[in-house]
Amino acid sequence: MAWPIVGLSVVLFMAAPALAEPPLPIDIRWEAPPGCPQESDVRDRIQKLLGSRRQDSHLRAEGTIVRVGERFRLELVVRAGDVVGTRRIESNSCEDLAGAAAVELGLLIHSAESDGEPNHSGTWPLTVPPVSKPETSNSPSRGTDAHPSQATGDASPTQRAANNASAESESKADPSPMASQRGWRALVQAPLVALGVGPLPRTTAGVGLSGGIEHANWQLQLNAFLWQRQSVPTPDFPGYGADVDRITGGLWACRGFRFSWFGISPCLTLGLDYVSASGTGRDVVPSAQHMIGMTAGAGVQARLYLASCIRLLVAAGGQVELSKPQISIDGVGSVFQFAPATLIIASGLEWIL
Repeated sequence: MAWPIVGLSVVLFMAAPALAEPPLPIDIRWEAPPGCPQESDVRDRIQKLLGSRRQDSHLRAEGTIVRVGERFRLELVVRAGDVVGTRRIESNSCEDLAGAAAVELGLLIHSAESDGEPNHSGTWPLTVPPVSKPETSNSPSRGTDAHPSQATGDASPTQRAANNASAESESKADPSPMASQRGWRALVQAPLVALGVGPLPRTTAGVGLSGGIEHANWQLQLNAFLWQRQSVPTPDFPGYGADVDRITGGLWACRGFRFSWFGISPCLTLGLDYVSASGTGRDVVPSAQHMIGMTAGAGVQARLYLASCIRLLVAAGGQVELSKPQISIDGVGSVFQFAPATLIIASGLEWIL
């Protein structure tokens, strides 16, 4: 008998928080692209705005965010009995659109609670905010049972609250120049694994990282790669050669194009090669040579958007050696001259800060 009692106690203990939290007083349906706030996020925001108030408002809302080119569009449909209103807002940030929708719905619920019970037709004396900017639209429609005073006359408390919500959402959808500065974001690409073809004789593996900034669809990145040591034999003297270590750095300037979950960015690149070579072979004194070469080229980056703060990155870039370093050994002569071009393929994670 003890075990069922213990089990029931555990179930009641776990269910207590859910029982203590009344349901949200609105029937809401929400759809948004990956990386944007989802229905649970919007519900949490509305709950924070309402506090402990949970009187049923008889409101139903449907919110849908879709990507339109480089921007996002929110269509918010609110129903209260026979009264239906539709509002559309566009913004560069789906986060701002979700916040505007939560504020607007929270104020409408609060106003509906303050106005009291629904009228005899079963509708709330409520309209969705009117059009106040070309970027937003609203198409209210009414059933035959709606009271005539809803269409004309002074605004009700609900209408005034809805207009306040409209102003709040518009300020979020159309940020001021000062707020637009927050569009600059830092990014880190790490860890990166790479494969290099050239400028040495064999394909070489490497590891690296990158950091940069992103604004709208533009990115500026600085990267560095440490390449695996490669032993290069001299073609004319068997048994002699050089051990070559390379560190490369690059500046990538990219313009991004996003298509839902996938994005692609063509880039221009500038780079530096730091080369350290040490001779090998009988009677060769191991002394290191240090050389610096310059490269220029172009590349492309492809991204898979896993979440709002993380992406899977694949990049490929081709560079032309502007100054081709030459490796030589005293007493032996030339060992190897760098190839005129290189190809780098890298993959890793990109973190948005």
